[in-house]
Formats: sequence, structure tokens, C-alpha cells
Amino acid sequence: MRSLETICMTPKPFYKSSFITTGLIVLFFLTATSAAAACPKEFKPSGADPLQMLVLGDSIMWGQGLKEDEKFSSRVKCWLQEKTEREVSVHVEAHSGAVISVGPAEPLIFTTGSGEVNLPTPSINQQLDHAVQFYDQQRSSPALILMNGCINDVGVKSLLAASTPLDALRARARKSCGEDMHELLRRVRKSFAQSYVLVTSYYPIVSPQSDDNAFLRLLVKNLNNKGPEAQRMTDKEMRARLIALSNQWYETSTASLAEAVAKTNAEDALGSSSAKVNFVEIQFGPEHVFAAPDTLLWNFVFASTNLRGFRRLIVALTLGTAAYKANDHVRDSRIKSCEEAFKKPKGVKEEKDQKNAREDLFLVCRYASLGHPNQMGALIYTEAIKAQLQQIIAKAGWKQDSEPSLSLH
Repeated sequence: MRSLETICMTPKPFYKSSFITTGLIVLFFLTATSAAAACPKEFKPSGADPLQMLVLGDSIMWGQGLKEDEKFSSRVKCWLQEKTEREVSVHVEAHSGAVISVGPAEPLIFTTGSGEVNLPTPSINQQLDHAVQFYDQQRSSPALILMNGCINDVGVKSLLAASTPLDALRARARKSCGEDMHELLRRVRKSFAQSYVLVTSYYPIVSPQSDDNAFLRLLVKNLNNKGPEAQRMTDKEMRARLIALSNQWYETSTASLAEAVAKTNAEDALGSSSAKVNFVEIQFGPEHVFAAPDTLLWNFVFASTNLRGFRRLIVALTLGTAAYKANDHVRDSRIKSCEEAFKKPKGVKEEKDQKNAREDLFLVCRYASLGHPNQMGALIYTEAIKAQLQQIIAKAGWKQDSEPSLSLH
């Protein structure tokens, strides 16, 4: 199996790579439009102005693999309309693969108009800039902002390489989910001072209940075959290490995001009852992670039932045949978008390694839903967000003919 290179190309062209293996990234790759999902209940908007909702972040906030009405942002919209008796207008900047920040600007050859295609840019900071422009043109401002971010800055390789030191992962998560998120939240508050902001957490990737099958073991070994320490590990030791990394990621990212929210509120000098930024912790149990018995994440299926035994495993490891598919709900349309995004750029002479890397990016894109919340996982996000909003709606003055609490101004 070829190695994956995450690419940013300059006009020469040049592939800026971070040496990552395709297999595990395909399983767990986490990564701007206006959303208009139909709500299940008929809604007759009142004469009040629409309630504006902004969505910023990565593939989880985008709703990777979900149909529009299955996404938790769409479900929250419908619920808010029912509770406030006002139309809710949603603007989505979130997309798959987004990082909080990018380095020095480089012209990108790979671009897309689909949020399903995993690319690092626009970054979440850039998404915020775009949103400011959007609402300036609309002469409005979002009442509610749903956002997340930091897993793509930490890097999936760090989470799934058994040789990653726990303290190094912890430090990277503290930097990205803590310091970088805090700076982003400060910008959000400065840009939209009257908005309520909900920041969602992440979840563990694997647990002791994840299926311990030959397919996953081979993928893990492929990811770790360059590290001498990992090469010496037994399957049991490597599995235990990945579970420890997953636990460390969840604990540190959750604590760091919560701390970033708390720091932002402290700088606002608002009491806890008047805080504009709220943290929403998502609680997936060990049975809900990838390949677990009651997983809440997209998995894979075999389209061909005629494959058996070793042949079936070999087909799976190629990760490129029609026999192996993700079980999400927008797979076919995503594949078309991936093909368009990662086709050979016109006027560019590719070297062999560049061609291989581009094809690997297409492969990752094709299976990018794997490891993301499925429709049931999205419901868990929805309920956690609704629980926070229950406490906000009345005091924010969002209901028809209501006024916000004076303590909020």
C-alpha cells in the first residue's frame, strides 16, 4: 500500500508532504454553503426577523457522510424554529479537513465547492473572515454560532501511530485545542459580540470494545511500519497503545477546549449565568467508538458478498475496488466531488510520486466518512446542543415577542 502525502502545491508544482499512510487515515480522517434542510414539521414563520445561525469548523461540524436533514446543525435549526416560533436561517462555513490555522499562504491547485472533500483550507480562522463578510453584506449578525476545531491541527497520524509518545500527543492537543482555540474564540467574540457560541467536543476513536480483526491489525501495522519501537510491539501491545492514545486524546482535547471556553468568558468579565460561550461535551461510551458493537460512527461494508476469507481481506486492503464501500448516505455524490477535486491539474507535469500522492488523496476522500458520526451519532450531538440551548433561548430573547435579559448587555 502506498504512503499518503497531504499535499499543498506551489505553481512549480511542489507537493508539501507529511508522510502518512493511507489505510488508517481512510478509517478516521476527521476533517461554505448556506444550508436549507426541510424540517419534518410544517413551519409557518412569524413576522419577526429570521434567527441567524452560523456553523464553523471541520468535518464533524459539517456532518460528513450525512444527508442535509440528518446533520445535527439542521436538526438544531428545526428544533429552534419550533421553540422560538421564528424562522432560523443557517449559514455553513464548516467543511471536511479544516484546520484552525494555516501557515504562510501557498497557492493551492486542489480546490472544491463541496464540504465533503477533505482539504485544510479555508481554515476555521478563514471561515470566520468569510462569515464576517457574509453577514456584513446581509446587514445582520448570527444569534447562534455552532463551532468546533483542533483535531486536524493535532493530526490523525499522531492519534493512530502507536509510537507517538503520550506526552507529545498531550502537548499538541493542549496547544491546538487549548491555546489555538482560545485565540480563535477571542476573534469570534470580537467579530460577533452579541452571538451565543457553542463549542462541541470530540470523542474517543477506539476502545477495548473496537473489533479486534485482522483487517484493522494489518492497517495499524502498515501505519507503524516505519517506527522501530512500533515494529517491536506485538499486536496486543499495539492495540493497548492505540487505546491509550485515544483516551489521552479525548481527555486532553476535552479539558483543553473547556479551558479555552472558560478563559474566553473570563476575559468577557461576564458571570456564569451571562456567559456567551458555552462548551458542549459529547459523551460516546466505549461501545460507541469505531468498529465497536453499538458504534455511532460510519463504518465500511462489502458490496460483494461473493468474496470469502483471504481474498476478501486482500480486496479490503487495496481500498480501491468497488467491493469495498463506506456505509454513509452521500457516498456516491462525494466520490464524484473527490474525482473532480483531485483530477490531474491542467498544465502540470506530474512526477510519479506526485501522481501517487494525488491518487492517495482521492482515495482518502472517497472513504472520508469513516470514523465520523452516523445518523445516530448526529442525534447524540443534537441532544447535547439542545440541552445547552434550553438554558439560553429565554434569556437571549430569541422567542417571538420576547426581550433579552438586561444582564446580558
